[in-house]
Amino acid sequence: MAGSFRELLRRVDRIMVPPDEDLGRLPYVWLIYLGFLFFPLSLGMGGREFWIPTLVSIAVFLPLYFWSFRLHGWKVLGGTVPMIVLCALLVPYNPSALTYGVYAAAFAPGLGSSRIGLVHVFGVVAAMTVIFWFHSLPTPFFLMGILIPLLVGISNIYFNEIHKKNAQIKLSQQEVRRLAGKAERERIARDLHDLLGHTLSVMVRKAELARRLVSSDPARSATEMAEVEDIGRQALAQVREAVSGWRAPELAGEAASARLVLESSGIGAEFDEIPDIERESGQVLAMVLRESVTNVIRHSGASRCRVEFERNPGEWVMRVRDDGRGGTMSAGNGIQGMRERLVALGGCLDLEGDRGCTLTARVPVKAPGRAEAA
Repeated sequence: MAGSFRELLRRVDRIMVPPDEDLGRLPYVWLIYLGFLFFPLSLGMGGREFWIPTLVSIAVFLPLYFWSFRLHGWKVLGGTVPMIVLCALLVPYNPSALTYGVYAAAFAPGLGSSRIGLVHVFGVVAAMTVIFWFHSLPTPFFLMGILIPLLVGISNIYFNEIHKKNAQIKLSQQEVRRLAGKAERERIARDLHDLLGHTLSVMVRKAELARRLVSSDPARSATEMAEVEDIGRQALAQVREAVSGWRAPELAGEAASARLVLESSGIGAEFDEIPDIERESGQVLAMVLRESVTNVIRHSGASRCRVEFERNPGEWVMRVRDDGRGGTMSAGNGIQGMRERLVALGGCLDLEGDRGCTLTARVPVKAPGRAEAA
């Protein structure tokens, strides 16, 4: 019985609100603003002339509200304009009917562009102003009907633009990683073909020669097999070197992704040439670069970002500079995670926020034997 009831609720939910992972159950939470319709009760208003029109307006508004979530572009006006009309019809009986203007302004992002959305918001505010003057509503209701739709509408447009930008950045990162992975697989295929093609051919020829000589000249056959063993060991070492080379360019791939993400966010990007850093250190610097670029995009308000690489005696240095607001920076989870990874390699992380922000990551240069062991 309980399962059937939950299934019924799921079906009703799919009918009421279109499937959207970002919205979730928020459309139901936003209905809490309907509580403003009953604010006049605290001022002594009430009676049938208040309750009947108010309850009827809610019954009309709810289908209109849920239907508006399925509208896009200019079709959104098919939901918001009736909300304004509903507001104008209810105001003579309930001055808090200006609440419906809040919902009308909240759907502004659905019109498509932020510019059209802003025009819609100011149109709603203008309509609220006309309703106020026509009915000579008290000042508190006027402020509620003007300021709240304005703030809600502009906030929704702003967060919608951020959401679209983040979605574009995510798609760009995925595309860069896909292309980088494809190019890396092609490189590995070429390297393996170049490394093993000739080597395996030589091994086959020597093995055939050793097989023919095994009965007539055992000593020569043993020599040929020893050479086959030596060639096989050399081939194995070359394969290991190729695999290490496959893992090493992670920093270069992350730098390409960071450049694309910065430019798609409207931030000018300047990158030094990516040096050939040891695999383990390069992977950690790639993580630091990803986190620092994310912080530049989200928090700095910068117009330019520069990534520098420097080789000092015994250490590699990577600097990420931006011309943003700078200031005091708290060590959040991202910065703390970067610092822990660097410290684990024997490196360190420094932050400066006087003019913009400069993040400096240092990792030691590892000896070839130590790097190979790692």
